[in-house]
Parts: sequence; structure tokens; C-alpha cells
Amino acid sequence: IDGVSVRAKGTGGGIAIARSRLLAVLLDEAIRAGVEVDLGVERSLGDVRDADLVIAADGVGSTTRAELAEHVGGRIDPGRGVFMWLGCATRLRSNLFVPVRTQHGLFTIHGYPYAEERSTLGVEADAGTWRRAGMDTATERTPLTESDAFSIDYLQKAFADALGGAELLGNRSRWMHFRTVSLPRWHHENAVLIGDAAHTAHYSVGSGTKMALEDAVVLADSLTTGEEPALAGALRRYEEIRRPRVEALQDAAVRSQRWWDSIGHRLDLPAPQLMLAYLSRGGVVSTSRLAGSDPGLLRAGLAAFAGVEPTDDELADVRTWVLNRPYEGAALRASGRVLAEDGQAGYREVQSEPFAVTALRAAYPDEALAAVLVTDVDDPWSPAADEVLHRCFALAEAGADGVRLEGRPGRPALLDRLALAERIRRQTKLFTVVGAPADHIDDLVDGIVGGRADLVAMAD
Repeated sequence: IDGVSVRAKGTGGGIAIARSRLLAVLLDEAIRAGVEVDLGVERSLGDVRDADLVIAADGVGSTTRAELAEHVGGRIDPGRGVFMWLGCATRLRSNLFVPVRTQHGLFTIHGYPYAEERSTLGVEADAGTWRRAGMDTATERTPLTESDAFSIDYLQKAFADALGGAELLGNRSRWMHFRTVSLPRWHHENAVLIGDAAHTAHYSVGSGTKMALEDAVVLADSLTTGEEPALAGALRRYEEIRRPRVEALQDAAVRSQRWWDSIGHRLDLPAPQLMLAYLSRGGVVSTSRLAGSDPGLLRAGLAAFAGVEPTDDELADVRTWVLNRPYEGAALRASGRVLAEDGQAGYREVQSEPFAVTALRAAYPDEALAAVLVTDVDDPWSPAADEVLHRCFALAEAGADGVRLEGRPGRPALLDRLALAERIRRQTKLFTVVGAPADHIDDLVDGIVGGRADLVAMAD
């Protein structure tokens, strides 16, 4: 970010292979197993209805899903921003994230190596930047069978320094809105959907191909095992096994997508702290986990957050260290980050006496430390979230110095509140407090370190 780079390790990484290579391997194995392969032949569901089983893996634009729409239902949600897949004629050292500011706005790259002298790049921009750069008209005039040469040339110049001048490669590359596919049912009679035809997860979590292959493995197992030999039972088992994992990954992917869509709002964070915010964006990688897997990154990120570097002993109990950090804002000073019910702040696992809290201005209402808002908003950038933000501006005008967000129980709702709190604290002058049970302490710590909340309120 602005010439500062940060490297993360030990967070799981990834495995990549050229799509052409993967397809060749799968084709060879299919032929070896005796499958009759017809390449380049399109068939509708009606053409193969007499088969014992029809497996549709025809992607996010699945025609089979459209044919089965009455039976499988579901929804397709387009993303707010736009993205484009590109290749790059170099082998990146590792997964790469680069934001670049241009005269038209912010563009970001997600990149990873997949072969010798080849890498994949996903490029993102918000719709306003895309239009200001003239890329909307470039998209309109580019045939579906060709790559958007105008945009590729623009991006070649924009990312020249970040990519060392490596050539960008198109393959029918054009700007698109990512589509999140969610279905309540993945099969009907003898037809079953797998992969992107049944569900999608934003590419920033890097699991699309993996999910499809796992679908295929579980479907095969379901067809050959179990007490119910009938096809209906096998397809039901497939869904029962796969759906919880898929929905959990989709939940993390939606959070990741919203984080990336709003990345421009948090580029003021120091690079090490932004890396911690990035890793915890979907609720998968926690600050506590990094203490064991990447202590160097964690120490740098915490130093950027708190202005002081934790010792080795303090890093071993990173939750306590974070919750003991003082907070100082325009309206409040507190020597800890945990707000008790009586308006004091203290983390009882660390010390028996509450931390000192000093309100610097009159608060609202009734001299309370923070106005309480109960909200069930799940998308921090939705019209419903806009309404909450307007309410916060009104509270500030009425004399409030902070806002405390409460809402539904459960971890997904807490992650939603933390994301909304981040927008509130960045776009208003209010400090934010997020309430949750103490058993969600890792999410609360991640929220503080990642700039999503100023203080937390933990119930037993």
C-alpha cells in the first residue's frame, strides 16, 4: 500500500493449477473409466431425460438450473462492484493483493501463480471508477468472444510497477458483476446440480473449483454407499452432507466480498494492520490463530494498531493484551476496551478492578456513555444500513458521543454488527461499542484490531 508491502504466512495458502491442465486430467480419467465424451455439444435437460441420472455442472450461468427453476428455486445476487479475470506472463512469488489509485479511482488485484511464468489476476473496481475510466462503454462494444483490449491496456499501465512490467493476458476477459447463487434445493427427480450451477462463493476466498470437486466426490460416495439404494435417497444424502459446508463457506465469502467492495474506506490503515483486518474479514482467520502461525505479522499488525509492540509473553495471551489497550477519542478516554454494564471498562480475566473511563463531553441519552441501537442489518452497505447511519448522524447532533450496537444472538449476527460498526465509526464522529457474549471473544478482539469497533461489551 503506497509502497509498503506486508507478507503473511501460515494462513492456509492455496493450490493452483492451470484450468486447461485440470480439464485435460479430468478428461483423461473420464475416458479411462469408459465415459463417452462429446466435446462442444450442447444439450438441454429434455435431451437426456431418459438417463438414470443427469449431473449438471454447467456453471454460474447454468441452463439446467434455469430449466429446473420451478423446482429448485433460489436467488442470484449480483455484486455491487465489477471484476475481470486476466492472466499475467510471470510467476508471482505468492498470492498477491495490490491496491492502486488512479486518476479515475481505485483498482485492486488478487493474484496467484498457477504455472511456470504464468499467474492469474482478478481485478476489481467499484462501478463509479469503472465508469469514470470509460470501461463501461468498452465493455458494451467488446464482443463476448473477445477480450476488452481498452481495459487491459489501461490496467497494464496502472499495474506496471506492481507487476514489474509483466504482460497482462486476456482470454475473453471482460468486466462482470460477480453473481452469488444460492438454492434451497440442488436436485429434482433424476437431475442434480453441482459446482457453480448449484452455488457460488466469491473468488476472494479461492474455493470455487475446490467446492465443485468436493461436490463430485460426495455425490459419488452418496450414490455408492448408504442404506437407501434408491436415487432419491442418494441425492438427499449428497445435499445433507454438502450443504452445511457450502453455506458456511458462502457466508464467509459474502463477508469477504463486502469487505473488498468497500476496501477504499480503510486504506488509511497501516499496511500491517490492514493485513490483519483482511485476514479476519470473513471470520475464518483470527488474531489468536496468528499468534501460533505468523507471530511476526501479528506483532507488526498489533504495533500498528496500538502504537506499542507486544512482548513475546504478551503475544502468548493476545486476547488479554488487545482488550487491555487504552482507548482515546474526542469524547472518551478508557484504559481498556471492554465496557461493563455500569459504564466502566474492564476485562475481568486480567484485573479485578474496572478500568478508568473518562467521558470528556456530555453524552446521550441521560448521561449514558453511548446511545444503544438494536439492529439486525446484515449488509453494512445496504439501504437498511444507510438508515442506521442516518440515525447515528441524528444521535450525534442530539449530543451522543458513541453508539452501542446490539441485536440478534449468534455469531453471524455479531459479525454483521461488527461490519456495520466499522462503517459507523468511519463515517460519523461516534465511537462504537459492540455487544456480544464472552464466548465470541475472538471475533470481538478481531473487530478491535481490524478497526471495526472501538470498544466491546461482553456478557457472561
